[in-house]
Amino acid sequence: MSVGNLINKATKELISSKISNPILDSEILLSKILNQDRKYTILNSKENLDQRNKERFYELVGRRKKGEPIAYILEKKDFWKETFYINKHVLIPRPDTELIIEEVLKLYSNRSRMHILDIGTGSGCILLSLLNELKDSYGTGIDISKESIKVSKYNSRVLQLNNRANFYVSDVDKFIQGKYDIIVSNPPYIQSHRLKYLDRDVKNFEPKLALDGGVDGLLKTVKVINKSLQLLKNNGKLILEIGFNQKMEILK
Repeated sequence: MSVGNLINKATKELISSKISNPILDSEILLSKILNQDRKYTILNSKENLDQRNKERFYELVGRRKKGEPIAYILEKKDFWKETFYINKHVLIPRPDTELIIEEVLKLYSNRSRMHILDIGTGSGCILLSLLNELKDSYGTGIDISKESIKVSKYNSRVLQLNNRANFYVSDVDKFIQGKYDIIVSNPPYIQSHRLKYLDRDVKNFEPKLALDGGVDGLLKTVKVINKSLQLLKNNGKLILEIGFNQKMEILK
């Protein structure tokens, strides 16, 4: 079967499973199998695939039909200026979170040799993106998940930042190491009872540990704020991602 026919067939299957962007997803998944970019699948639509590659493609389509996010299937996600390895143990990096990078750089682009703490580091994408921009700075990432720390350590090695980044398995309440110029965090901030209303890609596949902010959605954020009082240097800054409707409560 040709590349074009495979994409058409997969697209129909994804449509029947109510997957958004079915054509794009089909092209991306086939690109992974062929180890090529999307342009290749478009320009070589008449090329025939061998049976092994067809089977591998259908396997990936089957995972997507169940709602598994493309990023988990590909095991990678672009964030800021880099591509990060991810798996089911970490939250998928989102464009909104790049605002944290932008705000830090507005404040500190001319500063050197700062120490940055990332609370709930996940894949390490926030901290490592900052260290890539702030060449003389050092960073520490903590997360309660051992599996997340494995991912962030891996990403730091791939980006050749492991000499400026350290990662530890730790709850924020128990972390007492060092004083920091900047603390960044994208803590879980979704109310527990709202989790069931999230898109199925999110609620069925992304780690609830990285989503559930407790009854009012503020449980983890308040912990981060309180701990920052102890961990920030004088004139240090805490930069948080919060829910769209949480501003006034957070300011209190």
